[in-house]
Amino acid sequence: MALVVKKHQKTGTNEVFIDALMVGVFEQMTPNNDTYSFMAKCSHDKLTGDHYIAIGEHLNKLNMAV
Repeated sequence: MALVVKKHQKTGTNEVFIDALMVGVFEQMTPNNDTYSFMAKCSHDKLTGDHYIAIGEHLNKLNMAV
């Protein structure tokens, strides 16, 4: 399973792809908060526990870098 994060050219949103399928985005919920959250953009039944673990690990790395 390959997780890739690409920054959208127009919006600057961090789009999350797993095996070439866009599963969601990492977004900052408020302008005053640097913490990122994951927002799913596909059906939850397409995501397995392994997907959520990979997303969570990457999200932790992203938030530590802020």
